[in-house]
This record gives sequence, C-alpha cells and structure tokens, in this order.
Amino acid sequence: MPEDIALSHFWQWHVFRLAYRSAPAGTTGASNDREESAVRIIERQWIASAWIAGALACATALLVSGLAHGQATGIAITKHNLGSSAPAGQNNVSDTAEICVFCHTPHGADTSASAPLWNKRLPTGTGYQVYNTVNSTTIDGQVMTTVGSVSITCLSCHDGTQAMDNIINAPGSGGYDATGGGAGGRAYNWGASPRIDAAGLGVMQGIAALGTDLRDDHPIGIEYCGGGLSGTTPAAGAPALVTQNCNDGDFKKPFSGTINAQPVWWVETGTSDGIRTRTDMILYNRAFTGGTGPAVECASCHDPHVSQGQAGPNGQVAGATFLRVSNNASAVCLACHTK
Repeated sequence: MPEDIALSHFWQWHVFRLAYRSAPAGTTGASNDREESAVRIIERQWIASAWIAGALACATALLVSGLAHGQATGIAITKHNLGSSAPAGQNNVSDTAEICVFCHTPHGADTSASAPLWNKRLPTGTGYQVYNTVNSTTIDGQVMTTVGSVSITCLSCHDGTQAMDNIINAPGSGGYDATGGGAGGRAYNWGASPRIDAAGLGVMQGIAALGTDLRDDHPIGIEYCGGGLSGTTPAAGAPALVTQNCNDGDFKKPFSGTINAQPVWWVETGTSDGIRTRTDMILYNRAFTGGTGPAVECASCHDPHVSQGQAGPNGQVAGATFLRVSNNASAVCLACHTK
C-alpha cells in the first residue's frame, strides 16, 4: 500500500537523521558529507511518497463517495434491499443485513409459488378486484379473475395486507415458520423507515402499496396479443418468433420456445436475437378459456433484481422502478404495443 511505503521511507529518514546527529564531534570530511547527502535523499523520498499516498487516499475517498451516491448497480442499492445494509432513507430493518432472505430461501421454501425458492406467505389470489373489460371497450384479451402466476408473489408485499418481514425461513438456525409470522411478520425493528404503517409493523405504505383493488393498474393475468394467437399453440422446439398472428394487430408477435420441457414466451427488446434475456418483456404461461397461452404479469415489465441504469443484454439498461428496460421514449410500452 502507498501509505506503507511512505511509512517505510519515514523510518529510514528518521534513522539516518539520528545517525547524523549522533556522529562524534569534530567529524568532518567526505564521510560526513555522504551521510548528510543520504539523509536529504531519504527525506525527499519520504515527502514524495507521503504526497502520493495522500493523493491516492483522496481518490479512494472520492470513489467510495461516488458508490454511495448511486453509481454502483445491483439489488443492494435498491428498495428491495430491506436489510440493515440498505441505503439511507429507505425502508429497512436493523435485525439482519441479509438481502435475499426477504423473498428467497435456499431451504424450506414454499413450493406452491411460481417464483423460485419463495420465502414469504402467499395471498390466496381471490380477494382482489382486477382490471375489467368494462374499463375499456377495446380490450380483447381475457383477464383472469384470480391473481396468480408470478404476480401473486409480488403482491405478497405490494398489496399492503401483511408485513414485509413475513419470512418463512428466517436468518439463522431455528427460525422456520410456515406462516412467516402471519400478517404481522417477524416483528423486526423497522426504525425510522419512511414508508411503513403507523404501528411500525413493516406493512408497506405509499404509491408502491397497490392494495387489493387493481382496477387502476395495468392489467395482470391478461391474455397477450389481444386474445391470444390465431391457430394452435406453437409446437415445442427451439426459440423462434411465432408463426401465428396476434388476434389483435396492435400487439407485437412474441417469441416462443421450450425450456426445461416448459413453454416460454417473451417479446424482444433491443437487438432481436431469439434468446430470452432479462431485458426482454417476459410473458407467462396461463390457461385461458380459449386455451393455454402467453399472459402479461407483474414481472413482464419489472425485474425485481435490477437497479436503475444497470447494464443488460442487447445494449439495454434497466429503468427506474425495476423496469426491465429504460422507459425513455416509452420503450417499455412500445415493446409490446404497436402504436
């Protein structure tokens, strides 16, 4: 380290200085001149090293300051970090520094969830008012009346009916509870978190708390393509743009494929490469009246693991509020809607 080098030079300078000052009285000549010259050389080296160490320390401080002001990316700097390591000024607890545990666990997960290794009690999905076709005369796609798929996992926090620290398998040993602590969660200390209930239980408040009335939100559990695709469901195979047309021409045709023997769907963003990536608009397989096909869910537009500006595939960057891509020029909307 630079400061170690500077310290080494300091001690060399100090030893030479003491040796010079303790030389026998009356010592003169070339030997004494060489000692004085050596002391001055070491002194200059120490000064130069100290200056370099100081400059590097300042640069390091600036870098750390930059990271603290949001130049870093990833889930750790987002509002989905509810642990004690969260950035200042957002909801967080003091009981654990873990991040992932508020949604996921490597053991004892809820296997009924459509999200992997889910660690939170799920709502039933039946107590919601969903977007209805009476809200618009131009909606062609069926809207599921029961909230399901991946959207119900999002709403296990975002409907504001249970605490955000509802955790099935809490950090540490012996913390398993199949109910996650119930509506009140684990009773963690939320301190001065700005967007929680007045009782301090950690129930989400504010615009991100969608409630159970979803009629004022983009429909979820809605059949993509304005009522699905014409013809039969694509056969299993390599990912490719579907050959069928959307029943409503105001939608872009999705890609389809088979991964782990399951049909998958997505709408590409950026460079079209036939590969499903996190910056694509992901569609979810659901059984509608007219047959099984692609559906729009919360995670079609949102990726809960990214921070604003985080670089992704095909030259895309994540948008604010966990959008899969930046919504500059309405890129999220126009990824699916032909306008």
